[in-house]
Amino acid sequence: MRTLAKIPGPDLTVVENDELRRYELLAAGTTVGTLDFRLLGRRRVLGHTEIAADQRGRGLGTALIKAALDDLVTTGVRVTNYCPAVERFLQSNPEYAVVLDPEHPPMPASRRQHAPLQQLVHVQHSRLRELAAGSQDPNLDGFERRRTTDQFAAVAAQHAAAVADVLLTAARTSCGDDAAVLLHNLKQFEQALRVLKGRAYGDARFLNLSSAETWQQAERLLTEHESTEARIVSGLERLHGADQATDMARTLAQRQWSSPTRPHPNSPHAGVAGRLARQLWRIADSTWDELEGRGLPTEPAEPANQHSTFSHYLFGTADDPDPTDQDPEKR
Repeated sequence: MRTLAKIPGPDLTVVENDELRRYELLAAGTTVGTLDFRLLGRRRVLGHTEIAADQRGRGLGTALIKAALDDLVTTGVRVTNYCPAVERFLQSNPEYAVVLDPEHPPMPASRRQHAPLQQLVHVQHSRLRELAAGSQDPNLDGFERRRTTDQFAAVAAQHAAAVADVLLTAARTSCGDDAAVLLHNLKQFEQALRVLKGRAYGDARFLNLSSAETWQQAERLLTEHESTEARIVSGLERLHGADQATDMARTLAQRQWSSPTRPHPNSPHAGVAGRLARQLWRIADSTWDELEGRGLPTEPAEPANQHSTFSHYLFGTADDPDPTDQDPEKR
């Protein structure tokens, strides 16, 4: 096992494990992230980057990929890439393109372009993980912790409502069993968000619960949600193809910013009743947000060009025709 890099932080190290054919990110000696590879002569084929669920949202995936590519550049080893996380990193850091083997091209462009829905939900899940991690920062004072928890609850509630409006509706006609699982999860997840927000603001009904308990429940349901949503998205993309999946991704992104900002687990989620309930709750929630002076995330500006539409749309990044403006993998 060869050490590649020491990363600033609580004892983080990147090593190359020749026996298991993977790069590993170690935290105090425990493996919390991996990047698989295969050997083909002098060339390496990069497979899949994975970060432990409880470590996501801290940029560790980016740190692991950067350390591995730094070593490959230094040693002059060329690669063929089949990892989406590495692909995103390369798009944002074009100086690392020298590591790619021109005779054995990386991930085909068709594969990158035909998964817009998967890309979008991954970005949304990563954002929720980052907000959750920030809300549990022990260095925050009481006021700031309540504010960041409120931010997480609002964005998570909007995401859940948009998923119910767009993905649940589509899945009910093609993925019946998964749609039922998703509906059950959405209701439980929204209830967990209600408890989380209520406890943060001193709701007497939830003060008997510890902060750790409420966060543990919310993150367990978020993990379950991510798994179910990813399975449904994959099925919808296979069923509808790239064009309809792109339209669905655009609709999901737009609904995210026009959905209720509070969880409503007992309201209808599906069908016409669900759509009407979300519209009414959006009006009510917006009114209360304004009266309370609630500081919530605002809708980012849509880019003027058509490149990296979803990353521009979600993050409000500057209009830039260069294809290196996508955010790196942050799992």
